[in-house]
Formats: sequence, C-alpha cells, structure tokens
Amino acid sequence: MVTLGVSAAALASATAASAHLERPSYWPDPAPDCDVTPCAGGQVPKARSLGSAVTGVGPGEVRVVCKGQGGRRSLGLLANSVRKAATRGFRLRPSLPRKPLSGRRANRLVSENVAFARQCSYHSVQAAINDSHNNDRVVIMPGRYTEPKSRKAPVDDPKCNPSLLQEDQSGALTPSYEYQATCPNDQNLIYIQGRAVKGEPLAEPDPDRHGIPEQELGRCIRCNLQIDGSGVSPEDVILDAGTGYENARRPKARPGSETPAEECLEAPNGPENPCYSKHVVLRSDRADGFVGRNFLMRGAREHGFYTEETDGVLLDRVKFFWNADYGHLSFTTDHNLVKNCEGFGSGDAVVYPGAAPQTGEYRDESFYPEERFNTVIERCDLHGSSMGYSGSMGNSVRVTHNRFYGNANGLTSDTISAPGHPGFPSDGQKVDHNWFYSNNLNVYRPDNPFVALVPQAVGTGIMWPGMNDGDFAHNHVFDNWRHGTVLLAIPAAVAGDAEGNVDSEIHCPQLPVSLPGLGDALESTSCANRYHDNVMGQVPNGFKRHPGLSMFGNESGLLDEKLPATLPNGVDFWWDESPINPGNCWFDNVGPEGDRASLTTDPPLNPIEGQSIPTFLPEDCESTVGGSAGNYAVKALIELDCFAEFELEAPGDGACYWYEMPGRPGTAEARAQREARKRGEREIADSPEAARIAEYFRELAGEVDFGPTH
Repeated sequence: MVTLGVSAAALASATAASAHLERPSYWPDPAPDCDVTPCAGGQVPKARSLGSAVTGVGPGEVRVVCKGQGGRRSLGLLANSVRKAATRGFRLRPSLPRKPLSGRRANRLVSENVAFARQCSYHSVQAAINDSHNNDRVVIMPGRYTEPKSRKAPVDDPKCNPSLLQEDQSGALTPSYEYQATCPNDQNLIYIQGRAVKGEPLAEPDPDRHGIPEQELGRCIRCNLQIDGSGVSPEDVILDAGTGYENARRPKARPGSETPAEECLEAPNGPENPCYSKHVVLRSDRADGFVGRNFLMRGAREHGFYTEETDGVLLDRVKFFWNADYGHLSFTTDHNLVKNCEGFGSGDAVVYPGAAPQTGEYRDESFYPEERFNTVIERCDLHGSSMGYSGSMGNSVRVTHNRFYGNANGLTSDTISAPGHPGFPSDGQKVDHNWFYSNNLNVYRPDNPFVALVPQAVGTGIMWPGMNDGDFAHNHVFDNWRHGTVLLAIPAAVAGDAEGNVDSEIHCPQLPVSLPGLGDALESTSCANRYHDNVMGQVPNGFKRHPGLSMFGNESGLLDEKLPATLPNGVDFWWDESPINPGNCWFDNVGPEGDRASLTTDPPLNPIEGQSIPTFLPEDCESTVGGSAGNYAVKALIELDCFAEFELEAPGDGACYWYEMPGRPGTAEARAQREARKRGEREIADSPEAARIAEYFRELAGEVDFGPTH
C-alpha cells in the first residue's frame, strides 16, 4: 500500500529552517566605478596575460607567492608538470582529449616561472592579497597552499561575534560585511575585501535590492585584482582548506580520507574537524573586476569559491574539488563569467549562481537599461556531485556548451529557496548547446563519498522546479535513466516568503485556495518555459569515453564494450501538468530514432504535431494553459512527499521514488519499476488528498484569466 507522508506546510517550515543564511544582499550598481583607473565593473573583466606579470606591463603591482626558498620547490613541481604534459599530454577537463604541451609553450612557462621565483617574496596567498591594492596582481607558483596562519584564526571570533552580526529579513543573525572584513579568516581560508568598510548596515534590510546602500558602500581598495596560477594546469596550484588526507599531493584526494562523510559534517568547525579547516576556500567580497585563473580550490566545509555583491567576475581554467556544499557560489553578482572549469564532490552543486540580478524581461529599466544575461557558465565539466549546477533565483543566467554527467541530477534552477534570495521568482534562464548524459549517480547510498545535501531524482538530466520563461534548446540529453528533463510547479507554501524584490508582473496566476496544508493562496511558478530543438537519447557523433563516466560508481551505458549510437532516457520530457501554469511547450525535438515519434513523454506525446491538446504534452506555446487536474494532483503529492521525506528525514513509505536507483531503460528492472510506480500512482489517485486537489482545479476550468504567457 502506497501512503503519503508529511504535509506541504511541514515541508515549507523545514525548507526555511535548512536554508543557507546570507547577509541581506544587494545587486551591485551595474555601471562601472570610474573612481578607479581603469574603471572597475560594468562588464566582465578582461584577463591580463601571465607574461605581462613578468614584464610589469599594465597598471598595478605584481606580488608572487611560491613554495621553498627562492621558489625552488615550486620550480621543481613545475618541471615535473611540464615533463609529464610534454610527454603524455594533459586534460583540461575529463571530457576533453589529452593535449600535449608544445615545446614552445613549455619553454615559455619555465622561463616565466624562473622570473617569478626571482620576484617571490610571499609564501602565503592571504598575505600577498592583504598587501595588494586596486589593479594589483597575485601570481601563485606551483604548490599546495594551506595558509597556516589563516587556519589558526578562530571560528566565531569574539572580536566579531556577536557585535558585528546583522539581522537578515527573517530576523536571523548573519555575519555582516564588516564582520568579514574585520575577521577575514573566521570563515574563509583566503579573503579578498574589495571595498572599504564605510558605515553601519541598515537596521532593517531595504526591500529594494537594487544597489548596495550608500551608507555602507565604501570606496574600492582591491578592485580589478587578478590572481593567476603559473603552472601548466589548474591542478598545479592547490588552494586547500581540507585536512586529513591520505595523500594530499594528489589533486583528487578527498579530505578526511579515513573519515565517513557524515562525520566530517557533524564534527565541530575549526581545528577539531577531521576534514575541513574552513567554511570557504576563497571569498571575493564586493571586489569588482576580479579575475581568477588556473588554480584549484579544494576541501571547504561549504564553498570552494564564493563571491557576493560583486560587479565583474571572471573565473577561467579553475577547478572545484571536494567542497562539501558548493564548488562555486556567486550571490547577487553581476557581469559574471565562469568558463573552462571542472568540479566534483559537492553535496549540493559544483556551480551555483544564486540570487542573480533581475536583468531580464521583468527588470527595473532605470537600473538595468538593456535586457541581458548577467551570468554565463560555459565550457565546464560539472560532474560527480548531487547536481552539476544549481541556482535559486538564478535570473537571466545562460548555461552553454557544458558537459553534465555522473551526478544524481545534472542541473536545477529553482524558486524553492525564496528566503534569503532576492529576485523572486526565478526566470529567464537559457540552457543551450550542452550535453546532459549518464547522470545516474546514487548519492543516497550509505557508502557515497560525500553527503547529499539536497533532494534530487536520481537519474535526471535537468530539473526546473519553479522556473519561468526558461529556454532549453539545442541540447543533447541521453542515458539519464529516470528523466531527461523535469518541469515542476512550486506553490508559495513550498517556496517560502520572497526576499527583497519581487518581479513587477505576475508570471503565473495567483489564486485563492483552501486546501489543507497548502496555505491561504496558491501562488505558483513554472510558466512560459520552452523546450525546443533538442536531441534526446542519441549519443553525439564523435563522442569519446573519458575518465569521469564511472566516478564514484556512476552507472553509464557509455561503458558498454561497444559504444552505442542511441542511449534512451527513462522519460525524455516529464511535466507535472500543473493546470494553472500556462505557456509551457515542447516542440521541434527529436528522439533516439531521429524523429518526433521516438520521443518518450509524460504526459503522452501529442497525437497532432504542433498542437496543444488537453491531457497531452503541449507543443503550441500560445494555446497551452495547463495540464490535467487529476494527473497533477497525483504528481504534486508525490513531489511533496519526496521533498518532505528528505527535509524531515522521514522514512520512505513508498510514495516517493526519487531516491531509488533507476534501472537502465529497456531492461526488465526498469519495466518492473515503471509498473510499480503506476500501481502506486493509481492508489494515490484514489486518496482523499488527490481528490480534493483535482476537484479544486476542475472547478477553475474556464474561470481563470491566465493573462500573457510570455
């Protein structure tokens, strides 16, 4: 017998309680700050070449950090790396082929590093940053940098805690900007204070999050800062907040090698922790125009890289390994580009552009004159984690030409974590020209090497819980054993109270409702999303097997003795069929056989191409107004149960199937699981909860003005 778990109201309180606390954050002024020469912000910064740090061309001073007296140890490490790369080649990302290092490039790297060794006067990255100013550069020679002095800085330093805490919108106490500047290594192994501390933060957060409040916006003191690793690849320079390694010199080594992952997170913060010395490896705070290139950030209790309230960030050739929460987190950050990256071992996601500015259709045009993407993630391998990408209130973000594989779920962008994240609701994301494949990692098994911190449907390419106006196009999605793509409506009872600015126009209807557990009003999200020109279930021409496919025991059809031409998803397109969510449509996609007919969908594929017919997957974007009330009632109850089981650590009762390892499509195991789910859905359809929800939405038929759908 399938039963239902806890209510949506209980889930909402659990979600709010578990959210990561941020200080009340504001979207920075998108215009360049020309009190600095050259101006800081206003665009994605341009990187200066490594060679220019030798010649000193350009503004600012260069500070060099190295290992060993006169950089001798760093030079030895570089020589080994150059020799291996020249003879065996190196992979910038696992999905790329090995690339040999040319003799010319090898000679140039050696000569540049010899010059850097002569300049080296620092053995601590933090010390070099502390001595830096606007336009300066820090070059880090090969080596592992553990920052002993930073590690000794106390956690919850009484110099800052509680006197420099400030209240967020909910009244919870969070470290202020002054807290971070005064106690920079309380939470962070390496901290970049971009602006001077000017004044007290507002006693109550301003609901309008456009612009950091003038009373606390200090002048630039480390804007346009650039940090470069001088090795062959990012693994040559390791910024390391971890501890307890079996072999710390191996870039992929796990912190606390002999300690179970759960114990790492349950242990006290600080020196007693057997795995993590700090919450964050490298934090860039209000540091407009920051550039970071060619290094690895590893072993944080929370995040590898963290930037907040910053205008202008470029991360290029960077890696995020074994950071327990996020590998990368950008928050309320504009003109933001992350490219040529790799990450794994994150309990939430490898990259996370959260609370991204509302620079899209519903923007404040006086603050953002032109519609644009504020953040771009491109040419990265995002794998071996609960998710490759996540981002609550990730407005106007473009995700392009990346590889998502070996996760429980490749990508999620949502409206679930409304508290603490300005920009409600999440909208305007463009996901194009990516490959989502073999995301079949069972992160909920007892022996998983990291703790899954989020609920995900194992075996899924992409989930949009609460996305509006999204564009999913020209992607290859294959070998995800449960779902290719998933679209979920998120009621306000689950999303929580919105933080700061809420879009000026309502994307989806807001309707009165009196259903137990769903609150007084049903405000839903997930409208006007378009899925088009995608190739589902086909292995791209020229695909090559690579080392990341089976990491952590990930299941993949690409490991077959003969590489298949087709590898179906469990279901290509899955929609919860919310009846009040208009404008969603799926068109011009093809399945494993290269045609529309070979697509698998839930609800079923439309019998007439290009039309939107009730109870089928809609294809005409202008005429779709929602799905089947009865089907939605069943799906919504299962979804809520999945979220609730995870958040409240309730035992599985059979309603939720997300945490069960899916069978490979086409196998007897997969067929048996599908039949079991169908039986469960029939039982739920007969439940009083499903009947009440379905009846409510049936009564709305023909009575709701859905308004514009895009």
